Formats: sequence, C-alpha cells, structure tokens
Amino acid sequence: MSNQFTAAKFAFLNYSERFFIHSLSQNVELPTADAFVVIPCYAEEHLFKTLESLSACHQSESKFCILLVVNDKQTDSIEIKALSLQNLELCEKFKTKDDFFRFAWIDARNLIDKNAGVGLARKIGMDAVILNCASTGKNPAIICLDADCEVSPHYFQQLDTDFVLQDFDVATLGFDHHIPSGFDPDLERGIIQYELFLEYYRLGLKMAGFPFAFHTVGSSMACKANVYALQGGMNQRNAGEDFYFLHKLFPHYKTVEIVEPIVFPSPRISKRVPFGTGRFQEKWKESEDQTFCSYHPQVFNILKDFTSICLQSLQENKKEFMPDFDSLTARYPKADEFLSDFNVVKNLTQVYKSSPKVEQRKKAFFRWFDGLLALRFVHFFDSDFPEIPVFNAIKILDPELVLFHNPIELKYALRKRLQAFQSKSTL
Repeated sequence: MSNQFTAAKFAFLNYSERFFIHSLSQNVELPTADAFVVIPCYAEEHLFKTLESLSACHQSESKFCILLVVNDKQTDSIEIKALSLQNLELCEKFKTKDDFFRFAWIDARNLIDKNAGVGLARKIGMDAVILNCASTGKNPAIICLDADCEVSPHYFQQLDTDFVLQDFDVATLGFDHHIPSGFDPDLERGIIQYELFLEYYRLGLKMAGFPFAFHTVGSSMACKANVYALQGGMNQRNAGEDFYFLHKLFPHYKTVEIVEPIVFPSPRISKRVPFGTGRFQEKWKESEDQTFCSYHPQVFNILKDFTSICLQSLQENKKEFMPDFDSLTARYPKADEFLSDFNVVKNLTQVYKSSPKVEQRKKAFFRWFDGLLALRFVHFFDSDFPEIPVFNAIKILDPELVLFHNPIELKYALRKRLQAFQSKSTL
C-alpha cells in the first residue's frame, strides 16, 4: 500500500469522525470513479438541459460520475415541491448515450429550514463522495456544477487534461453566462456588466499583488477529495459558500486556473439566494438608468501600497520588528483605523516570527491576509471614494484597456489582460 494511498484514506476517515455529515450523505452508494461532478438542484425547471449538455460531451480518459442532489425545504411551496418530484422522476429516466460517465442522485427533500440552502446541498453531495473514498482509499476530483448550467462538449476532457490527471489540488474553471436566443436585451446588458465587475475585481487584486485573484463561482470550482477532507469540507451557507470554501483552500494548495470557458451558467433572474448572478439581474432590471457602479480604482491602489509595505517589512531581519506604515497613514488617514481594527502590527509580527525565511513569511502573510480579509479591506476603504461605472473603473485601473469602447469587447480584452498575469498561484 503506497504512502499516498494511506495518507488519503486517513484524511477521509479523520473527516468522517471529526465533522458533521448529514445522514443523507451516509445513505447513498456511489460507483467507483476518478471524478465526481456534484450538482445541487433546487426549484429547477430546466434540469434536463443540464443533463443533455453533459450527455453530449466527448468521452474522457477518466471515469466521471454525475451526482445530483435534489433538495428543497420543509416549508417550501407546493410548486417547488412539485419541481423536486419532477426532477427526481427525471433522474430515474435519465440515461447517458455512452457509458463513459455514471449517474447517481440523492433525494434531499424536506430539509430543515435553519440549514437548508445551496451550501448544505453541496455539502451533502461532496460528503457522500468522501464517505465513498473512506472505503476505497481513492482520491478522486470533486467538481461543482449548478443545475442551471450547460457545459462545453469538451467539459470532461478539459477537466481531465488540466486537473483530474494533474497534481493540482484546486481548480477554477472558465465560464461564460449563456445568452439564449430571444433573451431579454436588458438582462443581456446586465449580465455583461456583472461579468465585467467580476473580472474588474480580479484585476484589482492582481494589480495590487494579491496572489489568489481567482474566480469563486460555485458552478466552476473543483478540488481533490483529500484536500476537501483535510480542510473540513463545505460550509452550510445559503450564499457565498463558494467564496468561503475556495479562499480556505487557495493559500494552502496548488491551484490551477482553467482559462477556457467550459461552463455556461444561466443569466436569468433568480431569488433563490440573497446575492449573486440572479439577484444582480433582478436589481439591474428594476434600476432606472441601468448603470452599474463599483469600487473606485483608488481602493486597489491603497491595497497595493498596504501589501507592498507588509511584504517589504517581512524581508528585513531585525531584533525589533516594527513595520512602518507612516507613509500609508499620511496619504490615507483612515488606514490608521484599519491597522487598529484588524490588529495588523500584531498579526504581522506573528508572521515575521513564524520563519527566518522570507518566502515562508510571505506564504504565512497571505494565509492571514486571505481573500476574505482582502475583501474586507476593499469594503473598508470603499466608503471614502465615490463608486463609478465599472466600465470606466476598468480603464482607469488599467489604461491599456482604454481603447475598448464596446462592453463585450472590453470583457474579452480584460480576460486576456488577466491571462498576462501568472495564472497559477505560486505560494
């Protein structure tokens, strides 16, 4: 028995003993596979489109299993419960045209309202994979998808080539919201603005020197099973579960960014979660001027100054460690408040003392100043500056994009610009 096999099996057994696992995860038998695609399905009217899209994919070298988690809450309406029953019946009838991937599902209806939501639904499916691994000792990939998505015909092959068969621990997958024929023109404009915002935020982080400026989209993320188990699994948040889950992994594990769009989420209006694509589209449709404003670019310049000072201080070797933020506070007086509220000097001192090696200190710094704290930093300083249209903000932050006047052209130019930065985390 290899050391790798033993370590993986220990991680799975340890997870099953230490963390909450829903009974629904324990009552499902899964086939052996090299990768599992876990799909939560709640109040979904067009699940068959997702399943047809998957069944139309080209065959991959690795064996995949599609695991659907059909869920609803105890207090949901008759209409939602009817959709759940309809989708379970669809699962019973669904047959793949080829045998290169297997299909399984979990009946997760009538969940208790307190915890019910997309986080718990993902967790139920992903935990079922872990329990399966605990018995086999294998370390498959776990990929997340949503029930309103379609995928590229190369979905399985791309995942196989870039992640499943590679030694990466975490992956983010390229995506483009699918615009169907006859789609509402207002909502089409809205989803382009939303995608510009997502890319703009990544650009701001990358230009500020933050190493984990990856997308955190629930339908476009993946990790290896042992990594999932070692980091305590999926949270039970009703929204933002993807952001918190991935930023728990990025600082510790090798991440690959699959740039090519292979996932195509729906750009529709949705009220199923308090924020995200569907909720953005609802607000966009209701807005009068339909101009989406976002963080002022100066916020990212402050973030760049802050991280530069921190990283520079960690390169010094002194008996008395004291980072110098005078230049930052002189230019941005509010920085004093941030330094105090988030105990920056104390935390930075602990990072400094954690290792005599600069590279190790740098890694430790970004484990403390992670994606969540970076977002809190942006929000902290955002109130000091007027928000501006995201279309303009992108060009101010990166003047090389000033020549693009069409939002769609700007989106693709921005993505190419982002690719010019290193696409794999180096910490």
